[in-house]
Amino acid sequence: MNITDIVGHLARFDAQSSQRLHLVASENGMPDQALTPYVTDALTRYCFGTSADTHWAWPGRDVLADLEAHAQACIGTLLGARFVNLKPVSGLSAMTVAVSALSGSAGTVFSLAEADGGHGSTPFVARRFGLHWQPLPVDPHSWGVDAEVLARRARCLSGPMLIYLDSFMALFPHDLAAIRAAVGEHARIHYDGSHTLGLIAGGRFQQPLAEGADSLGGSVHKTWPGPVGKGVLATNDPQLAGEIDLHAAGWISHHHPADVVALAISATWMSEKAPAYAAHVVANARRLAAALTGAGFTVCAAERGGTGSHQVWVDIAPVCPAATAARLLYEAGMVVNAIDIPYLPAPGLRLGVQEATFLGFDQSGMDDIAALTARVLIHRESTATVAPAVTALRDRYRPAAEHLVSDELAQRRGWRAESRTRTS
Repeated sequence: MNITDIVGHLARFDAQSSQRLHLVASENGMPDQALTPYVTDALTRYCFGTSADTHWAWPGRDVLADLEAHAQACIGTLLGARFVNLKPVSGLSAMTVAVSALSGSAGTVFSLAEADGGHGSTPFVARRFGLHWQPLPVDPHSWGVDAEVLARRARCLSGPMLIYLDSFMALFPHDLAAIRAAVGEHARIHYDGSHTLGLIAGGRFQQPLAEGADSLGGSVHKTWPGPVGKGVLATNDPQLAGEIDLHAAGWISHHHPADVVALAISATWMSEKAPAYAAHVVANARRLAAALTGAGFTVCAAERGGTGSHQVWVDIAPVCPAATAARLLYEAGMVVNAIDIPYLPAPGLRLGVQEATFLGFDQSGMDDIAALTARVLIHRESTATVAPAVTALRDRYRPAAEHLVSDELAQRRGWRAESRTRTS
């Protein structure tokens, strides 16, 4: 395979993937302008500040440093944080820095077990740091942390304690006031908002730093429509901000200026659109949960409206195995992932509406998604029969999305010129 072959393969992937309806809870799009940094010199340069603040920084990076400062300011305003660190190069990178900076020597880290929707890397990293990891107690009926049990466990411990709230299966906000009351003022609470950061920024989930968390962080490519290669950490505590900066500098040398500039563009977009976008995401998710229930699917937490976030969990086992469901939907042009879901005996489907919402889907579109899903999985129509209907649905919202992409990108993806003309 030569370079031309590689580029051809990539172009085919882009054209095919852009035609599908993506409903994966951990992915999103970005404003088209946020792609620009990846074809500039920012992609291949370092930026360790400017010559004014460190004697060994390479000269000529002032513009990159200024753009990083702009991103920090925008994100700080959106998250209600005085201090923002953009060194992490992923959500996992942000988690590693946070655990390193907040846990203290030989302390205890509480986080959610995988079975309760926590991230599997958190206990791994905590133990590799020599920390004592314990699972947070959870009440399956409330879909949240059991604060009374946590209080009893916390009273049995001495020394530093970190509560790391790492819900990658996230339907509803945490009761941070109850968690703080359970562990006291001396414990550190870090809120990993990787999945819900865009909803937090838009004021449609919760405000962790105002509700009792010491720090907030995560990735910026889920409900926040930003670059995959970037994570953030934020706090209002100047001493803690210094610790985060110190540990981030120790763990991360090159924090990818092109990603930082893409995030600056995304953060500017969010500064203008976050409240409306976040409101539409949550409304669409709740509409999809209701429509799927009406179509005959079993939706988790249906008694609470199905969700308070971008995620909808479907207990698909009564219909077919989750892996089979994901394969059939993919054949019909819909991308979902089969995954272990808390408190279900078999894997289910975790759907996310944030990318479709970013592209302009409204609640009517959610009804159509549910109907198409039912045609494939309940009524067992041929995927070849349903696929054109999925394409038609995607094309219906194509004009709303086309302002996000350049003419060159639209041409490569095969988007129709006439639909672009209608919205120009």
